[in-house]
Amino acid sequence: MVALTVPAATDAGTVLAQWRWDPVTVAGMLAAASLYALGVARVRRAGGRWPAAWSTWFGAGLATFAVALVSPVDAYADVSFSVHMGQHLLLTMLAPPLLALGAPITLALRASSPGTARAITSALKSHAVSFLGRPVVGWLLFVTVPVAVHYSPLFDLAIRSRPWHAFEHASWVSVALVYWWPIVGRDPSPHPVRYPVRLLSMFLAMPATSFLALALYMASSPIYPAYASLAAPWGLSALGDQRNAAVLMWLVGNLGMMVAMLLVAAAWKRDDDARQRRLEARADGLEPAGV
Repeated sequence: MVALTVPAATDAGTVLAQWRWDPVTVAGMLAAASLYALGVARVRRAGGRWPAAWSTWFGAGLATFAVALVSPVDAYADVSFSVHMGQHLLLTMLAPPLLALGAPITLALRASSPGTARAITSALKSHAVSFLGRPVVGWLLFVTVPVAVHYSPLFDLAIRSRPWHAFEHASWVSVALVYWWPIVGRDPSPHPVRYPVRLLSMFLAMPATSFLALALYMASSPIYPAYASLAAPWGLSALGDQRNAAVLMWLVGNLGMMVAMLLVAAAWKRDDDARQRRLEARADGLEPAGV
C-alpha cells in the first residue's frame, strides 16, 4: 500500500513541480532512445538511408511515454480519475502508434549483423507473434482488456499500489502495441492487414469505448473506493471527477480513433496513387516508339 502524498493542485507551479523520476522508467526510455539512435547511425554509416520523419515519430512516442509516466500526469493520476484516464489515453491511443510509425523492427533488421537479423526474422515467424499479429486478436484484446480492468479489483489496487500500477501500465501498453502495430506500423508482419480491414477495425473499436465511457458516466456513485475516499486535487467530488473521466474517454478516445482513420485513409490513397503511377510508367515503357 502506498501513501497518496500528492499536494493539492493550488497553482500551476505546484502541479509542474510534481515530476516522478522512476529509475526503471527513465532507464527504459533512455535505453530505447539510445538503441534507436545507434541503429540509425549504423544504417547511415553503411551507406543506407533512414527517413528523418521515422526517427521523429519514434522520438515523439518516447516523449509521450515521458509525459504519461514521468511528468505530473503520473503524480496526479493517483488522486484524480480524470487524470488517470488521460494517462491511459496517452499510453494506448498516442504513444504506441507513434512508436509503430518509427519502424523500430525494420531498423533493427537493417542495422543488425546477419545472425541477429536472422534471429529477429525467426522470432517474427514464431507461433506467438503470428497469433498476436492476427487483426482479430489485436482488436479483441484492445476492446476487452479495458473493460476487464475497469471492472475488476485490479484498477482500484493499482491506485493504491505502485507495483500494481506499473503492472497495469505494462498491460495497457502491451495490448495497445499488439493492436496498433499492424494498423499503422511499417514493420514486417506475419499477417499484413489491408487498408479496408484497418479502417473497419478502428471503426468497430469506437462503440466499445463509448459503451465503457457511458457506463462510467451513468454510475450513481464512485466505482473505485480509492478515489471515493479522496477529493480530486482541484476540488471536484469523486463522482464529478469520474464523470469527467468518462467524458474524456468518450471524446478523446473516439476523436483519436477518427483521426487515426483519416490518416490511414490518406495512406491508402497515397499507396493507390503510387501504384497507379507505377502501372502507368510500366505501360508507357511498353508503348511502341512514336505512338
